[in-house]
Amino acid sequence: MSRLFRYFEGHRLSSIFGPLMKLVEAVLELLVPMIVALIIDVAIPTGDVTNIIKYILVMFGIAAAGLAFSITAQFLSAKAAVGFAENLTNDLFEFVLQLPKEVYGTISPGSIVTRLTSDTFKIQSGLNTFFRLFLRSPFIVFGSLIMAAQIDGRMTLIFLAMIAILFVVVGAIIYLANPLYTQIREQFDLLVTLTQEQMKGMRVIRAFQQKDREVNEFKAQNKNVTTDQIRVGFINAFTNPLTYIVVNVALIIVLWQGGNFINSGSLTQGQLVALVNYLLAILVELVKIALVITQLNRAYSSAKRVVTVFEQPLESEEFENSSQQNEEKHTVLSFQDVTFTYPNATKPSLSNIDFSIKEGDFVGIIGSTGSGKSTLLQLITKTYDAQEGGVFFQEEYFNTDSRRALRENISVVPSNVALFKGTIRSNLLLGNPEATEKMMWQALEDAQALDFVRSYPEGLDKEVATFGRNFSGGQRQRLTIARSLIKPSSLLIFDDSTSALDYVTEANFQKTLKEKYNDRTIIMISQRTHSLQQANNIVVLEEGSQIGYATHDELLANNPVYQEILPIAKCEGGSR
Repeated sequence: MSRLFRYFEGHRLSSIFGPLMKLVEAVLELLVPMIVALIIDVAIPTGDVTNIIKYILVMFGIAAAGLAFSITAQFLSAKAAVGFAENLTNDLFEFVLQLPKEVYGTISPGSIVTRLTSDTFKIQSGLNTFFRLFLRSPFIVFGSLIMAAQIDGRMTLIFLAMIAILFVVVGAIIYLANPLYTQIREQFDLLVTLTQEQMKGMRVIRAFQQKDREVNEFKAQNKNVTTDQIRVGFINAFTNPLTYIVVNVALIIVLWQGGNFINSGSLTQGQLVALVNYLLAILVELVKIALVITQLNRAYSSAKRVVTVFEQPLESEEFENSSQQNEEKHTVLSFQDVTFTYPNATKPSLSNIDFSIKEGDFVGIIGSTGSGKSTLLQLITKTYDAQEGGVFFQEEYFNTDSRRALRENISVVPSNVALFKGTIRSNLLLGNPEATEKMMWQALEDAQALDFVRSYPEGLDKEVATFGRNFSGGQRQRLTIARSLIKPSSLLIFDDSTSALDYVTEANFQKTLKEKYNDRTIIMISQRTHSLQQANNIVVLEEGSQIGYATHDELLANNPVYQEILPIAKCEGGSR
Protein backbone atom coordinates (compact mmCIF):
# COMPACT_ATOMS: atom_id res chain seq x y z
CA MET A 1 0.00 0.00 0.00
CA SER A 2 2.94 2.34 0.69
CA ARG A 3 3.75 2.41 -3.03
CA LEU A 4 0.70 4.60 -3.60
CA PHE A 5 2.23 7.52 -1.69
CA ARG A 6 4.44 8.41 -4.64
CA TYR A 7 1.36 9.55 -6.56
CA PHE A 8 1.26 12.67 -4.38
CA GLU A 9 4.19 13.88 -6.49
CA GLY A 10 3.50 17.48 -7.53
CA HIS A 11 0.69 17.82 -4.96
CA ARG A 12 2.50 17.33 -1.64
CA LEU A 13 2.15 20.97 -0.54
CA SER A 14 -1.57 20.96 -1.29
CA SER A 15 -2.00 17.73 0.67
CA ILE A 16 -0.22 19.32 3.67
CA PHE A 17 -1.65 22.86 3.65
CA GLY A 18 -5.22 21.72 2.94
CA PRO A 19 -5.62 19.90 6.29
CA LEU A 20 -3.66 22.66 8.09
CA MET A 21 -6.13 25.26 6.83
CA LYS A 22 -8.93 23.07 8.16
CA LEU A 23 -7.26 22.95 11.56
CA VAL A 24 -7.05 26.75 11.66
CA GLU A 25 -10.76 26.88 10.81
CA ALA A 26 -11.43 24.40 13.65
CA VAL A 27 -9.54 26.59 16.15
CA LEU A 28 -11.64 29.59 15.14
CA GLU A 29 -14.81 27.50 15.47
CA LEU A 30 -13.88 26.49 19.02
CA LEU A 31 -13.67 30.16 20.04
CA VAL A 32 -17.29 30.94 19.15
CA PRO A 33 -19.01 29.25 22.16
CA MET A 34 -16.68 31.14 24.53
CA ILE A 35 -17.64 34.45 22.91
CA VAL A 36 -21.34 33.52 23.22
CA ALA A 37 -20.75 32.81 26.92
CA LEU A 38 -19.17 36.24 27.35
CA ILE A 39 -22.13 37.91 25.63
CA ILE A 40 -24.59 36.11 27.96
CA ASP A 41 -22.58 36.53 31.16
CA VAL A 42 -20.94 39.92 30.64
CA ALA A 43 -22.48 42.04 27.90
CA ILE A 44 -26.18 41.31 28.30
CA PRO A 45 -26.39 41.76 32.10
CA THR A 46 -24.74 45.19 31.88
CA GLY A 47 -27.02 46.28 29.04
CA ASP A 48 -24.04 47.72 27.19
CA VAL A 49 -25.19 47.64 23.55
CA THR A 50 -21.78 48.77 22.32
CA ASN A 51 -20.14 45.85 24.07
CA ILE A 52 -22.71 43.43 22.61
CA ILE A 53 -22.12 44.78 19.10
CA LYS A 54 -18.36 44.48 19.63
CA TYR A 55 -18.67 40.81 20.51
CA ILE A 56 -21.02 40.21 17.58
CA LEU A 57 -18.55 41.89 15.20
CA VAL A 58 -15.78 39.69 16.60
CA MET A 59 -17.96 36.65 15.89
CA PHE A 60 -18.54 37.86 12.32
CA GLY A 61 -14.80 38.40 11.90
CA ILE A 62 -14.08 34.88 13.13
CA ALA A 63 -16.77 33.53 10.76
CA ALA A 64 -15.30 35.42 7.79
CA ALA A 65 -11.78 34.21 8.57
CA GLY A 66 -13.09 30.68 9.05
CA LEU A 67 -14.86 30.88 5.69
CA ALA A 68 -11.68 32.03 3.96
CA PHE A 69 -9.64 29.25 5.53
CA SER A 70 -12.39 26.72 4.73
CA ILE A 71 -12.61 27.67 1.03
CA THR A 72 -8.82 27.58 0.71
CA ALA A 73 -8.72 24.20 2.44
CA GLN A 74 -11.47 22.81 0.20
CA PHE A 75 -9.60 23.95 -2.90
CA LEU A 76 -6.25 22.56 -1.80
CA SER A 77 -7.80 19.28 -0.65
CA ALA A 78 -9.67 18.80 -3.91
CA LYS A 79 -6.56 19.70 -5.90
CA ALA A 80 -4.43 17.18 -3.99
CA ALA A 81 -7.04 14.40 -4.26
CA VAL A 82 -7.71 14.96 -7.97
CA GLY A 83 -3.99 15.23 -8.72
CA PHE A 84 -3.28 12.01 -6.83
CA ALA A 85 -6.07 10.20 -8.70
CA GLU A 86 -4.82 11.54 -12.04
CA ASN A 87 -1.26 10.34 -11.37
CA LEU A 88 -2.54 6.99 -10.13
CA THR A 89 -4.91 6.41 -13.06
CA ASN A 90 -2.30 7.34 -15.66
CA ASP A 91 0.29 5.03 -14.12
CA LEU A 92 -2.23 2.22 -13.61
CA PHE A 93 -3.36 2.42 -17.23
CA GLU A 94 0.23 2.36 -18.46
CA PHE A 95 0.94 -0.57 -16.12
CA VAL A 96 -2.07 -2.52 -17.37
CA LEU A 97 -0.89 -2.17 -20.96
CA GLN A 98 2.36 -3.91 -19.97
CA LEU A 99 0.72 -6.87 -18.24
CA PRO A 100 1.24 -10.29 -19.80
CA LYS A 101 -1.86 -11.91 -21.23
CA GLU A 102 -1.97 -14.66 -18.60
CA VAL A 103 -2.78 -12.06 -15.91
CA TYR A 104 -6.22 -11.65 -17.45
CA GLY A 105 -6.95 -15.21 -16.37
CA THR A 106 -6.53 -14.01 -12.77
CA ILE A 107 -8.07 -10.55 -13.05
CA SER A 108 -10.79 -10.25 -15.67
CA PRO A 109 -10.81 -7.34 -18.14
CA GLY A 110 -14.08 -6.17 -16.59
CA SER A 111 -12.42 -6.04 -13.18
CA ILE A 112 -9.48 -4.10 -14.67
CA VAL A 113 -11.91 -1.52 -16.10
CA THR A 114 -13.66 -1.19 -12.73
CA ARG A 115 -10.34 -0.68 -10.95
CA LEU A 116 -9.26 1.94 -13.49
CA THR A 117 -12.49 3.92 -13.17
CA SER A 118 -14.72 3.26 -10.16
CA ASP A 119 -11.98 2.28 -7.71
CA THR A 120 -9.68 5.20 -8.53
CA PHE A 121 -12.65 7.56 -8.18
CA LYS A 122 -13.45 6.10 -4.74
CA ILE A 123 -9.82 6.61 -3.73
CA GLN A 124 -10.06 10.22 -4.91
CA SER A 125 -13.28 10.79 -2.94
CA GLY A 126 -11.78 9.15 0.14
CA LEU A 127 -8.67 11.33 0.00
CA ASN A 128 -10.70 14.48 -0.48
CA THR A 129 -12.78 13.59 2.58
CA PHE A 130 -9.65 12.69 4.55
CA PHE A 131 -7.96 16.02 3.84
CA ARG A 132 -11.09 18.00 4.71
CA LEU A 133 -12.46 16.18 7.74
CA PHE A 134 -10.33 13.41 9.15
CA LEU A 135 -7.95 15.78 10.97
CA ARG A 136 -10.49 18.54 11.58
CA SER A 137 -13.19 16.38 13.18
CA PRO A 138 -11.01 14.71 15.86
CA PHE A 139 -9.48 18.12 16.58
CA ILE A 140 -12.96 19.59 17.16
CA VAL A 141 -13.94 16.62 19.35
CA PHE A 142 -10.91 16.76 21.62
CA GLY A 143 -10.72 20.56 21.42
CA SER A 144 -14.34 20.78 22.60
CA LEU A 145 -13.52 18.37 25.41
CA ILE A 146 -10.57 20.54 26.51
CA MET A 147 -12.60 23.76 26.26
CA ALA A 148 -15.41 22.15 28.30
CA ALA A 149 -12.87 21.13 30.92
CA GLN A 150 -11.66 24.74 31.10
CA ILE A 151 -15.22 25.87 31.80
CA ASP A 152 -16.13 23.16 34.33
CA GLY A 153 -13.96 20.14 35.05
CA ARG A 154 -16.89 18.31 36.66
CA MET A 155 -18.61 18.01 33.27
CA THR A 156 -15.57 16.39 31.70
CA LEU A 157 -16.54 12.92 32.87
CA ILE A 158 -19.88 13.19 31.07
CA PHE A 159 -18.14 14.26 27.88
CA LEU A 160 -15.52 11.49 28.16
CA ALA A 161 -18.16 8.82 28.76
CA MET A 162 -20.19 10.03 25.78
CA ILE A 163 -17.14 10.06 23.48
CA ALA A 164 -16.07 6.56 24.59
CA ILE A 165 -19.54 5.12 24.02
CA LEU A 166 -19.79 6.79 20.61
CA PHE A 167 -16.39 5.44 19.54
CA VAL A 168 -17.53 1.93 20.51
CA VAL A 169 -20.76 2.34 18.52
CA VAL A 170 -19.00 3.72 15.44
CA GLY A 171 -16.22 1.12 15.66
CA ALA A 172 -18.72 -1.75 15.83
CA ILE A 173 -20.61 -0.47 12.80
CA ILE A 174 -17.40 -0.10 10.80
CA TYR A 175 -16.21 -3.57 11.86
CA LEU A 176 -19.45 -5.13 10.59
CA ALA A 177 -19.68 -3.12 7.37
CA ASN A 178 -16.08 -3.16 6.19
CA PRO A 179 -15.98 -6.76 4.83
CA LEU A 180 -19.15 -6.12 2.86
CA TYR A 181 -17.55 -3.26 0.92
CA THR A 182 -14.92 -5.62 -0.49
CA GLN A 183 -17.66 -8.12 -1.32
CA ILE A 184 -19.66 -5.42 -3.12
CA ARG A 185 -16.64 -4.49 -5.27
CA GLU A 186 -16.17 -8.15 -6.25
CA GLN A 187 -19.84 -8.56 -7.10
CA PHE A 188 -19.72 -5.32 -9.08
CA ASP A 189 -16.74 -6.67 -11.05
CA LEU A 190 -18.83 -9.68 -12.05
CA LEU A 191 -21.69 -7.40 -13.06
CA VAL A 192 -19.40 -5.26 -15.26
CA THR A 193 -17.87 -8.36 -16.88
CA LEU A 194 -21.31 -9.82 -17.54
CA THR A 195 -22.53 -6.54 -19.05
CA GLN A 196 -19.48 -6.32 -21.33
CA GLU A 197 -20.03 -9.85 -22.57
CA GLN A 198 -23.71 -9.17 -23.24
CA MET A 199 -23.03 -5.90 -25.08
CA LYS A 200 -20.35 -7.50 -27.27
CA GLY A 201 -22.54 -10.52 -27.97
CA MET A 202 -25.77 -8.62 -28.56
CA ARG A 203 -26.16 -9.84 -32.14
CA VAL A 204 -25.63 -13.45 -31.09
CA ILE A 205 -28.13 -13.08 -28.23
CA ARG A 206 -30.75 -11.78 -30.63
CA ALA A 207 -29.97 -14.33 -33.31
CA PHE A 208 -30.49 -17.25 -30.90
CA GLN A 209 -33.44 -15.65 -29.11
CA GLN A 210 -31.62 -15.67 -25.76
CA LYS A 211 -32.79 -12.26 -24.58
CA ASP A 212 -34.84 -13.60 -21.65
CA ARG A 213 -32.02 -15.82 -20.42
CA GLU A 214 -29.50 -12.95 -20.51
CA VAL A 215 -31.94 -10.56 -18.82
CA ASN A 216 -32.53 -13.07 -16.03
CA GLU A 217 -28.79 -13.63 -15.62
CA PHE A 218 -28.23 -9.87 -15.40
CA LYS A 219 -31.07 -9.47 -12.89
CA ALA A 220 -29.67 -12.27 -10.73
CA GLN A 221 -26.20 -10.69 -10.59
CA ASN A 222 -27.64 -7.21 -10.09
CA LYS A 223 -29.71 -8.60 -7.22
CA ASN A 224 -26.53 -9.93 -5.59
CA VAL A 225 -25.00 -6.45 -5.74
CA THR A 226 -28.21 -4.86 -4.48
CA THR A 227 -28.53 -7.35 -1.60
CA ASP A 228 -25.01 -6.60 -0.38
CA GLN A 229 -25.59 -2.87 -0.68
CA ILE A 230 -28.83 -3.13 1.30
CA ARG A 231 -27.02 -5.09 4.01
CA VAL A 232 -24.36 -2.38 4.26
CA GLY A 233 -27.02 0.32 4.23
CA PHE A 234 -28.93 -1.47 7.00
CA ILE A 235 -25.83 -1.61 9.20
CA ASN A 236 -24.90 2.02 8.51
CA ALA A 237 -28.50 3.08 9.22
CA PHE A 238 -27.84 2.48 12.93
CA THR A 239 -25.16 5.20 13.00
CA ASN A 240 -27.36 8.30 13.35
CA PRO A 241 -30.02 6.87 15.73
CA LEU A 242 -27.46 5.39 18.11
CA THR A 243 -25.22 8.48 18.13
CA TYR A 244 -28.18 10.83 18.65
CA ILE A 245 -29.48 8.68 21.51
CA VAL A 246 -26.11 8.76 23.25
CA VAL A 247 -25.61 12.49 22.72
CA ASN A 248 -29.15 13.44 23.75
CA VAL A 249 -28.84 11.40 26.95
CA ALA A 250 -25.56 13.20 27.60
CA LEU A 251 -27.26 16.53 26.81
CA ILE A 252 -30.04 15.83 29.33
CA ILE A 253 -27.47 15.00 31.99
CA VAL A 254 -25.46 18.15 31.21
CA LEU A 255 -28.57 20.37 31.41
CA TRP A 256 -29.70 18.69 34.60
CA GLN A 257 -26.32 18.94 36.26
CA GLY A 258 -25.74 22.40 34.81
CA GLY A 259 -29.02 23.64 36.30
CA ASN A 260 -27.96 22.40 39.71
CA PHE A 261 -24.55 24.07 39.36
CA ILE A 262 -26.20 27.37 38.30
CA ASN A 263 -28.47 27.26 41.33
CA SER A 264 -25.46 26.68 43.55
CA GLY A 265 -23.60 29.57 41.89
CA SER A 266 -20.69 27.45 40.64
CA LEU A 267 -21.66 27.80 36.97
CA THR A 268 -23.04 30.70 34.92
CA GLN A 269 -25.79 30.56 32.32
CA GLY A 270 -23.34 31.54 29.57
CA GLN A 271 -20.99 28.77 30.56
CA LEU A 272 -23.82 26.22 30.42
CA VAL A 273 -24.75 27.44 26.91
CA ALA A 274 -21.07 27.08 25.90
CA LEU A 275 -21.01 23.52 27.30
CA VAL A 276 -24.12 22.63 25.31
CA ASN A 277 -22.57 24.11 22.17
CA TYR A 278 -19.40 22.07 22.68
CA LEU A 279 -21.51 18.98 23.29
CA LEU A 280 -23.42 19.53 20.04
CA ALA A 281 -20.16 20.23 18.20
CA ILE A 282 -18.88 16.86 19.40
CA LEU A 283 -22.09 15.22 18.17
CA VAL A 284 -21.79 16.75 14.69
CA GLU A 285 -18.13 15.87 14.37
CA LEU A 286 -18.54 12.30 15.61
CA VAL A 287 -21.28 11.73 13.03
CA LYS A 288 -18.89 13.17 10.44
CA ILE A 289 -16.12 10.84 11.67
CA ALA A 290 -18.45 7.87 11.24
CA LEU A 291 -19.24 8.92 7.67
CA VAL A 292 -15.58 9.70 6.98
CA ILE A 293 -14.41 6.32 8.24
CA THR A 294 -17.09 4.60 6.19
CA GLN A 295 -15.91 6.41 3.07
CA LEU A 296 -12.27 5.75 3.92
CA ASN A 297 -13.05 2.06 4.29
CA ARG A 298 -14.47 2.07 0.77
CA ALA A 299 -11.40 3.92 -0.46
CA TYR A 300 -9.14 1.47 1.37
CA SER A 301 -10.94 -1.50 -0.22
CA SER A 302 -10.52 0.12 -3.62
CA ALA A 303 -6.86 0.91 -2.90
CA LYS A 304 -6.18 -2.75 -2.05
CA ARG A 305 -7.76 -3.78 -5.36
CA VAL A 306 -5.58 -1.29 -7.24
CA VAL A 307 -2.45 -2.47 -5.41
CA THR A 308 -3.35 -6.05 -6.38
CA VAL A 309 -3.00 -5.01 -10.02
CA PHE A 310 0.37 -3.36 -9.35
CA GLU A 311 1.55 -6.56 -7.68
CA GLN A 312 1.10 -8.54 -10.89
CA PRO A 313 4.35 -9.30 -12.73
CA LEU A 314 4.97 -7.18 -15.80
CA GLU A 315 5.65 -8.75 -19.15
CA SER A 316 9.41 -9.17 -19.46
CA GLU A 317 10.89 -7.21 -22.33
CA GLU A 318 13.62 -9.79 -22.69
CA PHE A 319 12.96 -13.11 -24.36
CA GLU A 320 15.05 -16.06 -25.38
CA ASN A 321 15.62 -16.20 -29.12
CA SER A 322 16.18 -19.82 -30.06
CA SER A 323 19.51 -20.56 -31.69
CA GLN A 324 19.64 -21.28 -35.40
CA GLN A 325 19.70 -25.01 -36.04
CA ASN A 326 20.70 -26.10 -39.54
CA GLU A 327 18.39 -23.53 -41.10
CA GLU A 328 18.42 -22.97 -44.83
CA LYS A 329 19.82 -19.75 -46.18
CA HIS A 330 17.50 -16.73 -45.90
CA THR A 331 15.39 -18.37 -43.15
CA VAL A 332 13.95 -15.52 -41.07
CA LEU A 333 11.60 -17.40 -38.75
CA SER A 334 11.37 -21.01 -37.65
CA PHE A 335 9.55 -23.18 -35.14
CA GLN A 336 11.82 -25.86 -33.71
CA ASP A 337 9.79 -28.73 -32.24
CA VAL A 338 7.63 -26.28 -30.27
CA THR A 339 5.15 -27.43 -27.61
CA PHE A 340 3.00 -24.90 -25.77
CA THR A 341 0.44 -25.21 -22.97
CA TYR A 342 -1.69 -22.31 -21.75
CA PRO A 343 -1.46 -21.44 -18.04
CA ASN A 344 -3.77 -23.68 -15.97
CA ALA A 345 -4.56 -25.83 -19.04
CA THR A 346 -4.44 -29.62 -18.68
CA LYS A 347 -3.03 -30.43 -22.10
CA PRO A 348 -0.88 -28.69 -24.75
CA SER A 349 -2.52 -26.40 -27.31
CA LEU A 350 0.40 -26.98 -29.69
CA SER A 351 2.64 -30.05 -29.91
CA ASN A 352 5.86 -30.60 -31.83
CA ILE A 353 5.43 -27.74 -34.30
CA ASP A 354 8.38 -27.60 -36.68
CA PHE A 355 8.69 -25.49 -39.82
CA SER A 356 10.69 -22.57 -41.21
CA ILE A 357 9.88 -19.45 -43.21
CA LYS A 358 12.23 -17.70 -45.65
CA GLU A 359 12.48 -14.00 -46.35
CA GLY A 360 9.67 -12.86 -48.64
CA ASP A 361 7.67 -16.10 -48.23
CA PHE A 362 3.90 -16.18 -48.22
CA VAL A 363 2.93 -18.84 -45.67
CA GLY A 364 -0.63 -19.96 -45.01
CA ILE A 365 -2.01 -21.53 -41.84
CA ILE A 366 -5.19 -23.58 -41.99
CA GLY A 367 -7.03 -25.92 -39.65
CA SER A 368 -10.31 -26.55 -37.90
CA THR A 369 -11.57 -24.45 -34.99
CA GLY A 370 -9.43 -25.04 -31.92
CA SER A 371 -6.53 -26.49 -33.89
CA GLY A 372 -4.08 -23.87 -32.53
CA LYS A 373 -3.85 -21.36 -35.38
CA SER A 374 -4.17 -18.22 -33.25
CA THR A 375 -1.95 -19.75 -30.57
CA LEU A 376 0.75 -20.11 -33.21
CA LEU A 377 0.52 -16.41 -33.98
CA GLN A 378 0.73 -15.51 -30.29
CA LEU A 379 4.03 -17.35 -30.11
CA ILE A 380 5.29 -15.40 -33.13
CA THR A 381 4.34 -12.06 -31.56
CA LYS A 382 5.83 -13.26 -28.23
CA THR A 383 2.56 -12.81 -26.39
CA TYR A 384 3.48 -16.19 -24.93
CA ASP A 385 6.74 -18.14 -24.84
CA ALA A 386 7.00 -21.80 -25.76
CA GLN A 387 7.67 -24.18 -22.86
CA GLU A 388 9.40 -26.75 -25.06
CA GLY A 389 11.38 -26.24 -28.24
CA GLY A 390 12.00 -22.73 -29.48
CA VAL A 391 11.06 -20.03 -31.97
CA PHE A 392 13.97 -18.64 -33.99
CA PHE A 393 14.02 -15.05 -35.32
CA GLN A 394 16.78 -14.10 -37.75
CA GLU A 395 18.48 -11.16 -36.04
CA GLU A 396 19.48 -9.59 -39.35
CA TYR A 397 15.79 -9.48 -40.29
CA PHE A 398 14.15 -8.81 -36.91
CA ASN A 399 15.24 -6.59 -34.03
CA THR A 400 15.36 -9.08 -31.15
CA ASP A 401 16.63 -6.69 -28.47
CA SER A 402 13.24 -6.76 -26.74
CA ARG A 403 9.64 -7.85 -27.23
CA ARG A 404 8.70 -4.29 -28.07
CA ALA A 405 11.45 -4.00 -30.69
CA LEU A 406 10.40 -7.31 -32.22
CA ARG A 407 6.76 -6.25 -32.40
CA GLU A 408 7.79 -3.05 -34.15
CA ASN A 409 8.87 -5.33 -37.03
CA ILE A 410 5.55 -7.18 -37.09
CA SER A 411 2.22 -5.89 -38.37
CA VAL A 412 -0.87 -7.85 -37.34
CA VAL A 413 -4.45 -7.75 -38.59
CA PRO A 414 -6.38 -9.53 -35.81
CA SER A 415 -9.41 -11.73 -36.34
CA ASN A 416 -11.36 -9.50 -33.95
CA VAL A 417 -11.43 -6.13 -35.68
CA ALA A 418 -10.01 -3.39 -33.44
CA LEU A 419 -11.02 0.11 -34.51
CA PHE A 420 -10.92 2.97 -32.06
CA LYS A 421 -13.23 5.94 -31.61
CA GLY A 422 -11.93 8.86 -33.63
CA THR A 423 -11.54 9.17 -37.40
CA ILE A 424 -10.26 7.01 -40.23
CA ARG A 425 -7.14 9.18 -40.21
CA SER A 426 -6.48 8.71 -36.47
CA ASN A 427 -6.91 4.94 -36.80
CA LEU A 428 -4.46 4.76 -39.71
CA LEU A 429 -1.93 6.87 -37.82
CA LEU A 430 -1.87 4.21 -35.11
CA GLY A 431 -0.04 2.04 -37.63
CA ASN A 432 2.41 4.76 -38.59
CA PRO A 433 2.30 8.12 -36.75
CA GLU A 434 4.52 9.68 -39.43
CA ALA A 435 2.38 8.57 -42.38
CA THR A 436 1.57 11.25 -44.93
CA GLU A 437 -1.88 11.68 -46.44
CA LYS A 438 -0.59 10.17 -49.69
CA MET A 439 0.60 7.08 -47.82
CA MET A 440 -2.77 6.73 -46.14
CA TRP A 441 -4.69 6.87 -49.42
CA GLN A 442 -2.26 4.35 -50.91
CA ALA A 443 -2.78 1.96 -48.00
CA LEU A 444 -6.55 2.31 -48.36
CA GLU A 445 -6.30 1.58 -52.07
CA ASP A 446 -4.16 -1.52 -51.46
CA ALA A 447 -6.65 -2.71 -48.80
CA GLN A 448 -9.54 -2.28 -51.27
CA ALA A 449 -11.03 0.44 -49.07
CA LEU A 450 -10.44 3.42 -51.35
CA ASP A 451 -13.88 3.55 -52.97
CA PHE A 452 -16.01 3.57 -49.85
CA VAL A 453 -13.73 6.00 -47.98
CA ARG A 454 -13.79 8.42 -50.93
CA SER A 455 -17.58 8.24 -50.95
CA TYR A 456 -17.66 10.09 -47.62
CA PRO A 457 -17.55 13.89 -47.88
CA GLU A 458 -15.19 13.95 -44.88
CA GLY A 459 -12.77 11.46 -46.50
CA LEU A 460 -10.04 10.53 -44.06
CA ASP A 461 -11.75 12.59 -41.37
CA LYS A 462 -14.85 10.42 -41.44
CA GLU A 463 -15.87 9.67 -37.85
CA VAL A 464 -15.23 6.18 -36.52
CA ALA A 465 -17.57 5.12 -33.72
CA THR A 466 -16.41 2.94 -30.82
CA PHE A 467 -15.29 -0.43 -32.21
CA GLY A 468 -16.10 0.92 -35.71
CA ARG A 469 -19.81 0.17 -35.30
CA ASN A 470 -20.77 2.67 -37.98
CA PHE A 471 -19.09 0.51 -40.65
CA SER A 472 -20.01 -2.89 -42.05
CA GLY A 473 -17.94 -5.97 -41.19
CA GLY A 474 -16.14 -5.91 -44.53
CA GLN A 475 -15.39 -2.19 -44.25
CA ARG A 476 -13.97 -2.62 -40.76
CA GLN A 477 -11.71 -5.42 -41.95
CA ARG A 478 -10.41 -3.36 -44.86
CA LEU A 479 -9.66 -0.40 -42.59
CA THR A 480 -7.67 -2.62 -40.21
CA ILE A 481 -5.83 -4.13 -43.19
CA ALA A 482 -4.95 -0.61 -44.39
CA ARG A 483 -3.64 0.24 -40.92
CA SER A 484 -1.47 -2.88 -41.04
CA LEU A 485 -0.12 -2.14 -44.51
CA ILE A 486 0.86 1.42 -43.62
CA LYS A 487 3.07 0.22 -40.77
CA PRO A 488 6.74 -0.15 -41.82
CA SER A 489 7.23 -3.81 -40.86
CA SER A 490 9.11 -6.84 -42.11
CA LEU A 491 6.38 -9.36 -41.32
CA LEU A 492 2.67 -9.09 -42.15
CA ILE A 493 0.26 -11.36 -40.27
CA PHE A 494 -3.39 -11.75 -41.28
CA ASP A 495 -5.42 -13.69 -38.73
CA ASP A 496 -8.50 -14.71 -40.71
CA SER A 497 -8.83 -11.04 -41.52
CA THR A 498 -10.47 -11.38 -44.94
CA SER A 499 -13.41 -13.51 -43.78
CA ALA A 500 -15.93 -10.67 -44.23
CA LEU A 501 -14.71 -9.77 -47.75
CA ASP A 502 -16.45 -11.01 -50.86
CA TYR A 503 -14.42 -13.21 -53.17
CA VAL A 504 -13.79 -10.52 -55.80
CA THR A 505 -12.52 -8.03 -53.21
CA GLU A 506 -10.35 -10.66 -51.58
CA ALA A 507 -8.94 -11.74 -54.97
CA ASN A 508 -8.00 -8.13 -55.74
CA PHE A 509 -6.37 -7.79 -52.34
CA GLN A 510 -4.40 -11.01 -52.84
CA LYS A 511 -3.21 -9.71 -56.20
CA THR A 512 -2.08 -6.44 -54.60
CA LEU A 513 -0.18 -8.31 -51.89
CA LYS A 514 1.65 -10.35 -54.51
CA GLU A 515 2.54 -7.37 -56.69
CA LYS A 516 3.34 -4.65 -54.12
CA TYR A 517 4.31 -6.44 -50.92
CA ASN A 518 6.45 -9.29 -52.21
CA ASP A 519 9.40 -7.82 -50.31
CA ARG A 520 7.65 -8.55 -47.01
CA THR A 521 7.20 -11.92 -45.37
CA ILE A 522 3.49 -12.75 -45.06
CA ILE A 523 1.67 -15.19 -42.78
CA MET A 524 -2.04 -15.64 -43.41
CA ILE A 525 -4.59 -17.64 -41.45
CA SER A 526 -7.69 -18.43 -43.47
CA GLN A 527 -10.54 -20.90 -43.58
CA ARG A 528 -10.68 -20.49 -47.35
CA THR A 529 -8.26 -22.76 -49.17
CA HIS A 530 -8.40 -20.60 -52.30
CA SER A 531 -6.99 -17.69 -50.22
CA LEU A 532 -3.86 -19.75 -49.63
CA GLN A 533 -3.38 -21.34 -53.05
CA GLN A 534 -0.60 -18.91 -53.96
CA ALA A 535 1.25 -19.49 -50.69
CA ASN A 536 4.81 -20.84 -50.83
CA ASN A 537 3.86 -23.26 -48.07
CA ILE A 538 0.79 -24.00 -45.94
CA VAL A 539 0.85 -25.20 -42.33
CA VAL A 540 -1.98 -27.67 -41.67
CA LEU A 541 -2.97 -27.99 -38.02
CA GLU A 542 -5.26 -30.52 -36.38
CA GLU A 543 -5.93 -30.56 -32.63
CA GLY A 544 -2.70 -28.68 -31.93
CA SER A 545 -0.47 -30.91 -34.07
CA GLN A 546 1.22 -30.04 -37.34
CA ILE A 547 0.13 -32.64 -39.89
CA GLY A 548 1.33 -30.88 -43.02
CA TYR A 549 3.67 -28.22 -44.37
CA ALA A 550 3.81 -27.96 -48.13
CA THR A 551 2.36 -26.17 -51.15
CA HIS A 552 -1.33 -26.23 -51.98
CA ASP A 553 -0.85 -28.78 -54.78
CA GLU A 554 1.33 -31.06 -52.65
CA LEU A 555 -1.12 -31.03 -49.76
CA LEU A 556 -4.03 -31.64 -52.11
CA ALA A 557 -2.25 -34.71 -53.43
CA ASN A 558 -0.92 -36.14 -50.16
CA ASN A 559 -2.68 -34.70 -47.09
CA PRO A 560 -6.06 -36.29 -46.12
CA VAL A 561 -7.03 -33.51 -43.70
CA TYR A 562 -6.36 -30.81 -46.30
CA GLN A 563 -8.34 -32.84 -48.81
CA GLU A 564 -11.27 -32.80 -46.38
CA ILE A 565 -11.01 -29.04 -45.80
CA LEU A 566 -11.06 -28.20 -49.52
CA PRO A 567 -14.62 -29.37 -50.35
CA ILE A 568 -15.94 -27.82 -47.11
CA ALA A 569 -14.39 -24.49 -48.08
CA LYS A 570 -15.87 -24.75 -51.55
CA CYS A 571 -19.30 -25.45 -50.09
CA GLU A 572 -18.97 -22.42 -47.82
CA GLY A 573 -17.91 -20.39 -50.83
CA GLY A 574 -20.87 -21.58 -52.84
CA SER A 575 -23.26 -20.68 -50.07
CA ARG A 576 -22.10 -17.08 -49.97
